[in-house]
Amino acid sequence: MQDKKTVQEDRNSTKRDKKAKIISIQDAMCMLIETKGYENVTIRDITEAAGVSIGLIYKYFPEGKSDILKEISYRYMDKLLRIKQPETIDFNDFPGYMRDVIKNMQQFYKDNSPLIKALTMATLSDSEIVDEIKKMDVKDYKAASEFFCSFSGVEISDKDPLEVFVYWGITVKSILLFSMIYLYSTPLINEENLTDLMVDLSLKIWGYQKEA
Repeated sequence: MQDKKTVQEDRNSTKRDKKAKIISIQDAMCMLIETKGYENVTIRDITEAAGVSIGLIYKYFPEGKSDILKEISYRYMDKLLRIKQPETIDFNDFPGYMRDVIKNMQQFYKDNSPLIKALTMATLSDSEIVDEIKKMDVKDYKAASEFFCSFSGVEISDKDPLEVFVYWGITVKSILLFSMIYLYSTPLINEENLTDLMVDLSLKIWGYQKEA
């Protein structure tokens, strides 16, 4: 009979293996979207690139590649906003937090430019992606919106935090897409100025008022 320590180690190993396979599937999906375009990627392509079985993909992602795309979005949202790492954040410094978020998003768009462009093009031509975006779990966005409201100085009055969060996200992503296309080809656009602009807009959208 296994002792408790061995059983716990086995469980931890299983969890790590599961997480590694899920990340492998997501990374394979990203790579394939960049090279083939979302609409041309098949589940079989993903299995070959990730080195897993079709059955395993559907075990973790029952709705197939749209489900994978949705989970990728959650993964990067957690990474960029640090909602699950509150100990790393000063809740009395919303401008500083927002600047960090904006700069992280700018870097993410730079590092993943082919992926972002491919997904943008696919979204314009593939209604499936739009439908999946609409179905994304509201509770995740709701948690993020409430997280933003927990900062000192943030005051949105009687507005719905979720609606404010969605509006903020659309605004910032639109500017980031614009900068990704024109930043390096138009000398009149300065990256630091764009950062300042997005931070200022973000503070206004969230009704930030510096406390005396």
